[in-house]
Amino acid sequence: MDIYKLLKFNNFIKSHRIKFFGLWLLSVLDKRYLAIQFDPVLACNLRCKMCYFTDEEYVRKNMKGIFKEDDLEALAKVNFKNALKLQIGCGAEPTLFKHNTRLIEIAKNYKVPYISMVTNGNLLEPEGITNFAKAGLNEFILSMHGVTKATYEDLMDKGVYEKFHDVLRLITEEKKQSPSLRLRINYTFNEDNFHELQSFFEVYGTYAIDIIQLRPIDKIGETTYANFNLKNIEKDYSKVVQLLKKEALQKGITLLYPTSITRQESESLIVKTANNSSYLMPYTYCYGSPKYYWKDDFNWREERFADWKKRNHWNRTLFRNIFISKKQLETPNRNMLNYAVELN
Repeated sequence: MDIYKLLKFNNFIKSHRIKFFGLWLLSVLDKRYLAIQFDPVLACNLRCKMCYFTDEEYVRKNMKGIFKEDDLEALAKVNFKNALKLQIGCGAEPTLFKHNTRLIEIAKNYKVPYISMVTNGNLLEPEGITNFAKAGLNEFILSMHGVTKATYEDLMDKGVYEKFHDVLRLITEEKKQSPSLRLRINYTFNEDNFHELQSFFEVYGTYAIDIIQLRPIDKIGETTYANFNLKNIEKDYSKVVQLLKKEALQKGITLLYPTSITRQESESLIVKTANNSSYLMPYTYCYGSPKYYWKDDFNWREERFADWKKRNHWNRTLFRNIFISKKQLETPNRNMLNYAVELN
């Protein structure tokens, strides 16, 4: 399954009613529609300045715990059969977990169509890259916050620029042995690192990158870097994106980027969009960690997903949403899916 073609198809459908009808049908038929994002360990080796790992109080209270290897199979029985995608790593660094190969193998046994890993890459070694690929990993997603060494190592505190390039080279080599493996770059931008993107391909153009996602800075805690205002780059945003689109097209790279970075700063950094796919997030997004899974009232050790759906009249809720307005669906909506997808 090509998850990016599915994303583009989702963006093509503007009606939330059609989307909820499809979601309801998939749920009734017990098919796959969940995007599981799983943090097997709540820790990180870096202290990126735009990340809540620079908030010592938050880390002390919340970022502790590691999943036991013996629990992986039991967790998979809960709802991996309903997963379109498993993303290993979400708000922490998954390469600190020692059992990722086993996790990937289990997900493949449950026929999860797409498995990705989000990592800063600084702990990846050749053996791990090869083992993950052989186990069935579909995609490495590497996070970066700077094109140049100075910006990268400043914003990604404790990160090593040369190590990051080594990992990109190793994955590029591994792709020759594993042709289905993909390499994606997630670039989180702010006023200080945005314009560096103009030289992105001069620096990274030799690596076998398949996807690039541009992610505007968001407030995710009391972080060291605290400038969330993008006003000063709004006038240049389209120009820089068009430059990247042109280069991406020539190289056959899929580009994901916000259609707008215009924000209502007083409303939780909501951005303007004509396609609020984020309305589906509470119904398709499944976050898991050593402390939490799916919903507040869900105990994965004692209950299966199907049982929880029945107890909460889940299918009835999805069906009802077909007929209500977007206004009624509104909750604090950060438009996390407000991306254009340029497939090449």
